[in-house]
Amino acid sequence: MRKILKLEDLKDWKRVACLISVIAGLQFIIITIIAMIFYSGGYVFFEYTFSYLGTTIAENGTDNTISRVLFVIACTIAAISLNPFWFVMPTLFSEKNLTKYLSLLGSICGVVSSPFLFLLAIIPGDIDFNGHILATNIFFLLFAAAILIYSVTIFLNEDYQNIYGFVGIAFSILIVLYPAVFRNIDLIRAFMQKIVVYGFCLWVIYQNTKVWKVVGPENNS
Repeated sequence: MRKILKLEDLKDWKRVACLISVIAGLQFIIITIIAMIFYSGGYVFFEYTFSYLGTTIAENGTDNTISRVLFVIACTIAAISLNPFWFVMPTLFSEKNLTKYLSLLGSICGVVSSPFLFLLAIIPGDIDFNGHILATNIFFLLFAAAILIYSVTIFLNEDYQNIYGFVGIAFSILIVLYPAVFRNIDLIRAFMQKIVVYGFCLWVIYQNTKVWKVVGPENNS
């Protein structure tokens, strides 16, 4: 994106969507880190998963309200603010029927994943573990599907650099490996989850560097 934001950028809904989705990713990273700082009893980065942030009671048996509220806020903002990104992405792949329909499918997966991001936050793992895990798994699978579909779509689009697709494929592999492999390895489970989740955020931000270049008034004139 440009180093200096111009007023004209805010007149185009696609660029506004880019800004909103970038903010969504950045705020999630920042707020969850703050939530870790306020986690009652101390948050062990390489041992605790994100689910610990959303529990009502911390591991030391004390109230975890501050961390939980911050976690819910971060997930709720992300769940809502990522939708503009999914709406703008199909506009980049409308020239061919195949890429158009693939991009629509990818965005549908992305939009449908949003409510589950909200649900996994408001359902604390220490109160309803099964409900929390179900919402988490569905979110991961749908978001992974969206990234994978868009990665294929990018490879099929000659105007889109393949590097954006390769990055998506890499994150998709990590997402699939996490529940299948890494979740069962205690020493790296929490760390790998953070790579996957923050990878989600960075993937969205990274994609927007491309979207920003090809949308906007000067490119549609």
